[in-house]
Amino acid sequence: MVEAHTENAGTDWSQLDDHVLVKAHVNGDRKAFEVLFRKYKDVVHRLVYSIVRDETLVQDVVQEVFLLVYRHLHKFRQDSAFKTWVYRIAVNEAIRHMSRLKRWQPLPDVELEATTTTTLVVSSVGETPERILIDQEQRERVGEAIAAMKAHHRLILNLFYLEEMPVQEIARVLEIPEGSVKSRLFYARDALKKVLEPVLHREITEPRARHVVA
Repeated sequence: MVEAHTENAGTDWSQLDDHVLVKAHVNGDRKAFEVLFRKYKDVVHRLVYSIVRDETLVQDVVQEVFLLVYRHLHKFRQDSAFKTWVYRIAVNEAIRHMSRLKRWQPLPDVELEATTTTTLVVSSVGETPERILIDQEQRERVGEAIAAMKAHHRLILNLFYLEEMPVQEIARVLEIPEGSVKSRLFYARDALKKVLEPVLHREITEPRARHVVA
């Protein structure tokens, strides 16, 4: 029972499952939504910013996203992940604002043929440039590289690498076929590799140079 969780004054709200918090909110517990907001505000901001790239507009979009979440939370289907539902609202709202400003062009849902290359794109996290991508010390450089890319590439890379979402979940967020997700990842990863090549080159040559000087 939700009430058994929420009425306990000693309950650590941050440890409660999203579905429990949603039920608590629907049952009228205001604390529940506050917890959900704190849990997802940063990731929603990051996701919206990956599309909009305008901090003033981002703030407006994020506010609208959580207003929509609040108003429609009673409609949330418990058979799906709350995170996916929130991400979908955030992406749709960001794209809606960009479209209104005529700064977003829809992409056709083109699927690549099932090749070894395509498979490696979504499964081989240990390959370069993914190695640098998951290195915490290099996240700032990667963030700068992604920021310089096209909006569609920024979005798919953020979802897959930074938010660590599987292809199936990304497909639900973007409401496109899984094959289209793989296709977009393929082209976005290729673009990212070109941007990161100078960084990767420095990572290899700089240690050697320091060794020679020493």
